[in-house]
Amino acid sequence: MVSWTAALNADPLSWLLEDANPAVRHAALRQLLDRAYDDPEVQSARDAAMRSDPIAAIMAAQDPAGWWVRPGSSYLPKYSSTVWNVVFLDQLGADGNDPRVRAACAYLLDYAQAANGGFGVGSAGGHRPPPSSAIHCLNGNLLRALIGFGWLDDERVRRAVDFQAAAITGEGEIRFYKSSLP
Repeated sequence: MVSWTAALNADPLSWLLEDANPAVRHAALRQLLDRAYDDPEVQSARDAAMRSDPIAAIMAAQDPAGWWVRPGSSYLPKYSSTVWNVVFLDQLGADGNDPRVRAACAYLLDYAQAANGGFGVGSAGGHRPPPSSAIHCLNGNLLRALIGFGWLDDERVRRAVDFQAAAITGEGEIRFYKSSLP
């Protein structure tokens, strides 16, 4: 089997493993070198990433209750609200055991999940989004983040998995309610 590096002009690993960007170093160790989550070098890179930007800046903007920008289902404003920051933190390799990350995940499950199990765009003021607002791509992105942060055994995450599976396969039951949208 030919290594993926054979297709490149030069081996980028030394650059990707530099200490200057801990989130990139962490991702390279985990995803390119297949190092275990509990590997000391991975732990060190993850810890450094949590103290460095962009993760540190994202965490600094978080409300202690677990949300960003404003409370509620927190889909909007796009790319700066709660759902997006949780997705970004997962993609950047944030530590799912960090109390702030756990608070964000718990907040999402409390406020961004519709009664049908899907995650959606909802009303402000602490109300859950209506089932008609569940968005499949958002649901998939949040599932990836929540599972990556260790929440797979949570019943609410299981309901979101069931929702996504039924949406993809057409099997099972997805409860949609009449939307006010055209």
